[in-house]
Amino acid sequence: MEVGYIKYFLKVFLPLLDRKKDRAAIRFMYRHTAFFRIHKGKTLFKPNSSVANNSIIIVADGLVNGYLVNEEAGQANIWLGTKGSVYIPNGFKQADGNFNLFAIKDTIVFLIDQTELEDGCEWYPVLDSLFNTYLLQTAISDVNNRNILFRLQNTENRISLFKRIYPGLFDQIPTDLLLSYLDIDLSLTPKQNLQINSVYNKDILTNF
Repeated sequence: MEVGYIKYFLKVFLPLLDRKKDRAAIRFMYRHTAFFRIHKGKTLFKPNSSVANNSIIIVADGLVNGYLVNEEAGQANIWLGTKGSVYIPNGFKQADGNFNLFAIKDTIVFLIDQTELEDGCEWYPVLDSLFNTYLLQTAISDVNNRNILFRLQNTENRISLFKRIYPGLFDQIPTDLLLSYLDIDLSLTPKQNLQINSVYNKDILTNF
């Protein structure tokens, strides 16, 4: 299993770091990266776990839904993680809920402790560049895409943008999850929602 994780690790980081010049930095990253395989239909963390709250999450392969669970507010879906996606759950307060990952497909994820990475950035300046030019920028892009999606007033525009942001996912993710990311009234049944959307987008019914 570890050999498989090494391959995923190298596929992600070798294009970003020099194999010879940055060898010590690569070793540091590998030692401080936790690897997890999440099988389809399973979650990564136990209920009420706060493990993710200080971690940088990278999807090496697969597809996950990231969500917050709050006893009062319930579940809030906040991130679709595809291959190459990065999520940095900074600033979560206990009241916000605990972050977890649900595997829509079999998925490999990396978790990097932010405190340990900060230490590594002091020892290896290339890691500081890696964080700011790749990890942080990718995470910001993921969040911005979702924020733009939610700001759109028209359902047809949301569907169109969703398909551009997440190519191929429209047909792959569960209906109730898709509706939550399109910010469509979840008090309606999925069938009712699809009927409403078909007014705007004639092919939506054929995609399920």
